[in-house]
Amino acid sequence: MTELIGYSVTAFLAGMLLNVMPCVLPVIPFKIQAVMRGIGGDIRSRVFAAIFLLLGSFSFFLVLGGVTVYMGLTWGTLFQSKLFITALSAFLLLAAVATLADWAVPLPQVIYRIPIHRYTGSFLTGALAGILSTPCSGPFLGSVLAYALTRPPVIVLTIFSAIAVGLAAPYVLILVWPGLTQRVRFSGAWTVQAKQFLGFVLLAGAIFFGRVLLPQSIHSILWRLFLAAVFIWALVSILRARQWSARLFPLAVVVAGLILLAMTTTDDHLKWRKFSPAALQATLSARQPVLLEFTAKWCLNCEVLEKTTYSDQRVVSTARKSGLVSYQIDMTDFNAGHKVLLEKYGVTALPYALLIAPDGNVAQRFAGMFSASTLVDAIRHLTPP
Repeated sequence: MTELIGYSVTAFLAGMLLNVMPCVLPVIPFKIQAVMRGIGGDIRSRVFAAIFLLLGSFSFFLVLGGVTVYMGLTWGTLFQSKLFITALSAFLLLAAVATLADWAVPLPQVIYRIPIHRYTGSFLTGALAGILSTPCSGPFLGSVLAYALTRPPVIVLTIFSAIAVGLAAPYVLILVWPGLTQRVRFSGAWTVQAKQFLGFVLLAGAIFFGRVLLPQSIHSILWRLFLAAVFIWALVSILRARQWSARLFPLAVVVAGLILLAMTTTDDHLKWRKFSPAALQATLSARQPVLLEFTAKWCLNCEVLEKTTYSDQRVVSTARKSGLVSYQIDMTDFNAGHKVLLEKYGVTALPYALLIAPDGNVAQRFAGMFSASTLVDAIRHLTPP
């Protein structure tokens, strides 16, 4: 019982941590809109908005837990469906267009006859946050899921429920206790700019998930057009602003964008080899250490690691000196052989990487996001000078 409580607390904290993971960026606009809609109401409406946000997250994770128990699906399996990726990309694209164009999307009249219709948005926001969190995992989530998936169904559902509550908790707290944001003015020019920027965040989500469906050349063109559109929007917003305070938000977006481009633009990175069991065995037979990464095109956290940790010069230099051989296992589409590897190495969520010693034993596991320093220290420990 004590062990279950400990893992449930860890799952709750991991769920909260998922809110700052890159994989849930596309849902942030919906969460902010849900909070801004509810925060101006009376205590009763705020509490109901919070309850339905929590119920949305809770319902999705209960379904996910049930499917995991009875069908043996792994975390992120939903994203291996081209149909689901197509629907998600189209939804994010339509939401982006509606936000940028300031369209009010009409709902069927039957919705307005349902007493709880005003909280439907909060419920769907909670569910969508859960959906978009499934391809990725926080630093603590891998061990939690590994524990849960080897336990009886009741424990699995308890752990998944704790993740759901943690994921919704920050927004529920703001809705129930609006005094936390009393110093923030939800009016003025910056709110219009913020809403437009959130539209771009949704558009970025649509483009990112669209990479699974589009050729690389077209996807690269779309990113260039997107960056050009954000720059033009920021420039126009700055020029149209009548006060310096109204110029701060778009200016901050430009500065942050330039910093990110500077951090992620590099020609040097780990040289990944295509994985096969025979290639891995040959490398180990040659007494070389191996970095084995499980990744996917729909895993945003994996892409962040690729642009940061795996492109860090310290990692690249240390890998070369140690003779480290890097293999990637692409989980974008379902592959029965890859599923066997997931079970063999106990992989429960992406991103996930293994540092394998020349003797074939796993020296260290990396679940979720991790720093370049962590990887460098692990490689040096494995292959001392």
